[in-house]
Amino acid sequence: MNEIAVLIVEDDTIARIIFKKLLTRLGYTALEAVNGEQALEMIDSHPEITHVFLDLNMPILDGYEFLKFINSGKKTRNVEIFITSVSEFREFEEEAAEKNVDTKFVSGYNKKPYDMARIANCLPQINNVLNNK
Repeated sequence: MNEIAVLIVEDDTIARIIFKKLLTRLGYTALEAVNGEQALEMIDSHPEITHVFLDLNMPILDGYEFLKFINSGKKTRNVEIFITSVSEFREFEEEAAEKNVDTKFVSGYNKKPYDMARIANCLPQINNVLNNK
């Protein structure tokens, strides 16, 4: 098992289940949060989290507000963030600009539905596992 944990931030239960199965098949420990607020708490309490797959449209604290908090540098350590959304990347960029959200900590963008190869490419250590199968 990999020592890296991945946090899935997604309010849709079925999407989280599917994503978690993908990550587990890739050999990762997958943790879950249903909104940005819960994700911030998980990141602070689980130092093994190194990667976050972040949905944009969620209740309580959405993906854009989560990114604003991460950009502020308040108590949350650095993690690699990948956006997951049904929207096109261009739409994400436009909305982030409208909301004045800096995307400097966003390492990648994955359009739903989830694809194991695209997810694996976001997690470089796992590429070795896939290539050895």
